[in-house]
Amino acid sequence: MTPQQLRQLREQLPAFAEAGELTLLQREFCRFYDIDFSTRLPAVTYRTGRVASGDFSLVLHRWLQPAASGNLLLVHGYFDHSGLFGKLIEYGLSRNFNVLVFDLPGHGLSSGEPAVIDDFADYGHAVAAVLAAARLPELPLWVMAQSTGCAALIEYARAYSWPFSAAVMLAPLVRPLGWRWGRLAHSLVRNFTGSIKRQFAPNSSDPEFLQFLLRDPLQSRRLPVRWVTALRNWLATLPAGDLGVGPALIVQGDADLTVDWRYNVPVYSGLFPGSEVELLPGAGHQLANESAALRGEYLRRVDEWLALRGLPSIP
Repeated sequence: MTPQQLRQLREQLPAFAEAGELTLLQREFCRFYDIDFSTRLPAVTYRTGRVASGDFSLVLHRWLQPAASGNLLLVHGYFDHSGLFGKLIEYGLSRNFNVLVFDLPGHGLSSGEPAVIDDFADYGHAVAAVLAAARLPELPLWVMAQSTGCAALIEYARAYSWPFSAAVMLAPLVRPLGWRWGRLAHSLVRNFTGSIKRQFAPNSSDPEFLQFLLRDPLQSRRLPVRWVTALRNWLATLPAGDLGVGPALIVQGDADLTVDWRYNVPVYSGLFPGSEVELLPGAGHQLANESAALRGEYLRRVDEWLALRGLPSIP
């Protein structure tokens, strides 16, 4: 899709509650990002539209299927958006779940300056706004989040009642790799520039995904200093212990060069006591888009985790 088409799509999207038959642009978006599951799976119905969250207008995507056994919320990571989560959407649908995914503020088709947030609490409020507007069937709800999406769940847990029967954290964010140097660099540059050029790191062993990322028109090419400021402020207020919402399954690749996973995983284990950790040899940071073999390895563990929590899937 062209940037002009995406601008038109963003401007034309209706409120989620008022969304009707898909337009040609909406169909083209789904085709371009390979998330046209309602075309491939005739029993699946799809709806997309806008949801208000504070000053933000968030774009929500929902797939429903008959006789589903549960609902799955997906929360993407920093620089990502819903269109990049097709593999996990397909996983959820293949396991007989309804699937909900949305663009965080400043990402994808949602409003906000690209890749900017001033308060991580806004990420938690975004999760709450989406769940309130999604009109999901009354079924067990579980969540799978990647990186900054996991931080959004922490903020959600701090402000709202926890509705999830199971939670899966993929490469969860606390500190980025090299944070001590990054914090110093932030202190030096924040008064002189608003952003720095983004480096596209090889964060997956799937070469097709890495090539697509470079030409994805919804990718921010800059790392805003304001986002790093918000991260610093969030780390200063991060709880030291139990959030009181139960355990999670934490999936982490040992080849992750984006987050400081040796520090982060114990922090999440403290916030979600009783969590189990699945360490994936050779996996990078972008677990939602890792190679088919690595995805299959951790998703089999996810199936087991769900079954233990009364969420049987249909592989």
